Amino acid sequence: MKIGLVGTAHWASEIHAKGLARDPGLTFVGIWGRDRVKTAELAAEHEVAPYCDFGQFLSKVDAVAFAVAPGAQAKLAKTAAEHGKQVLIEKPIALTVDDGLALSEAIHKSGVRSVVFLTRLFHPGLRSQLAQAAKAPGLTHGRVRIVANSMRVPSPYINSTWRQSPRAALHDLGPHALSVLEYVLGSIVNISAELNAKGHILLSARHESGATSDAELALRALDEDLASETSFTWSGGKVELPQIDMVNGGAAEAYHEAIRQLTGGNGTYCDASYGLRLLRLVAECDEQLLISK
Repeated sequence: MKIGLVGTAHWASEIHAKGLARDPGLTFVGIWGRDRVKTAELAAEHEVAPYCDFGQFLSKVDAVAFAVAPGAQAKLAKTAAEHGKQVLIEKPIALTVDDGLALSEAIHKSGVRSVVFLTRLFHPGLRSQLAQAAKAPGLTHGRVRIVANSMRVPSPYINSTWRQSPRAALHDLGPHALSVLEYVLGSIVNISAELNAKGHILLSARHESGATSDAELALRALDEDLASETSFTWSGGKVELPQIDMVNGGAAEAYHEAIRQLTGGNGTYCDASYGLRLLRLVAECDEQLLISK
């Protein structure tokens, strides 16, 4: 399968480009980006072709991996799907439900494969732990805390335009938390959102299984509040899942599995339709936060 990359920023260069280049099941052929200099530099690093014309880029590939802002991704990925290209997309799949719906419908209509790259669901070790947790009898509650400071201190994401919003943690981290909670406890049937005194986003949900869950999300947390925790309570006690170092190899492992899902013959367990479901949940929470301001 010939695949191309859309995007040239940190996540594109450190995870996507490197992952595509070393995967034996793919032929990495090109990169498209809006910044011609960055596109040329990243393409030269991996000895692939740089493109400034998106149509020409699409004519050279069978599949496209996206690592751009969600607003841009929704439109570009829709075009790629309409041209019959398999798509590996990031979360959130869009910033609005309308754009996410248009993308999901284009993928469905074209019949192409789609994978939404959720690092926690695709990391082999963590996914195995989640599968074990899902089998625990009498599950009653789940909790996820992703409390980060990447938009407060110098980081590769500090200049990310779409992450400047006070509610960006909901769009950026919400899909991770919600997908993990749903994987173990089942579909969410009711969800609410609020801000705490520190500006962290707090989510509370009820699942079809009858279990409840909560999540705490932040991108501008103080150092003393930083956390990455996932736990589930069941009839026999409480299980805490191990932390995965996504910076030092964890994300790369997860990306390899996402590629395997894209190129494999079986159905994917996290496709655009599920990405749209997560986007709807995020949008519902976003609306509640707006009303409560």
